[in-house]
Amino acid sequence: MIFVHGVEINNPRFADGATARLKKAFARHSGADPDEALVIKPAFWAQELDAGHDELLNRLGGGGATSFFRMLSRWATATDAGSGLALAALVLSGLVRRLPWARDFQFPTMRWLAVHYVGDAVAYQINSSERELYDRVHAVLARTLTELAAEAGENAPLCVIAHSLGSVVASNFFYDLEVEAGCYGEPRQLKGRRVASSLGSSPVERGETLSFLYTLGSPMALWAARLPDCGTPLIVPHPRAVHHHPRIEGEWVNVYAPDDVISSPLKQLNERYDRQVAEDRALPVGPWWLSWSPLSHPWYWNDDRVIDPIAKSLAGAWHTLRAEGNGASGTRGVDAAVTTLPFGRRR
Repeated sequence: MIFVHGVEINNPRFADGATARLKKAFARHSGADPDEALVIKPAFWAQELDAGHDELLNRLGGGGATSFFRMLSRWATATDAGSGLALAALVLSGLVRRLPWARDFQFPTMRWLAVHYVGDAVAYQINSSERELYDRVHAVLARTLTELAAEAGENAPLCVIAHSLGSVVASNFFYDLEVEAGCYGEPRQLKGRRVASSLGSSPVERGETLSFLYTLGSPMALWAARLPDCGTPLIVPHPRAVHHHPRIEGEWVNVYAPDDVISSPLKQLNERYDRQVAEDRALPVGPWWLSWSPLSHPWYWNDDRVIDPIAKSLAGAWHTLRAEGNGASGTRGVDAAVTTLPFGRRR
């Protein structure tokens, strides 16, 4: 399983809180030790873009604003970890019109938000002549998959939980792999050299075991609007997943908060999205004083209402794999099945 973050993440341990919530819920639904049953990796791609954003902010605001921007980043990190106080501090800082010790740079928090939130989306774009940042971001996912295959097994069922812009990143990454595998007709080479050199040839690294995709607070509809008839979605589960784990029924669930203006349903984009997305799950996210506002956007994987159904689906898949393992050997007990199933940790 991999977590793929969205914008304004500057902590490689961004998924610690979500991982703890998922493990707790998984243990409750499965009765299994999540540390034995699950292998979870964070795909921390922000570092590929942050240096350029920080340089731009320093040029616009001058060196005097650097400490203020660092403080905003710390608050953003705490917000992503579920701190309401940090979010309140960010909101209040937006009222600051200028910093007396910095150059003429009005509404510094709003400009910081624009550079990081809009800037990430702009920097990630690919065109016919420039794809370096696109490939660098995808190379992070490629290395994460390689690490996952080494620890969980080359045939492990794959679950991806992606938030915000991370859902677009994950969709593009696995779509490229599916195109190269001929899932949409004649195979075409889409991976850049940086990505190709980071990936091995196992089913996990080819994306063939992708079974579960959960997009949280996804702006994917905005990306789809750039394409004729909103384009073609990723196929979930991967068409070859059934050959690796025929009894697992995967799903693509798109979770959106009705008051989060960045996210939206996906099934209604076109008939292809309607077929691929199993459910557009509308959920309020965040504490009661926040869930009614667009500020709920960072809160998805800090909310048990989002995480619990995901853990329940994964627990069902784990029991399916345990049944397959017991059926294959005929003699293995529960403990042996747990430690040797490809969904869990490789021994």
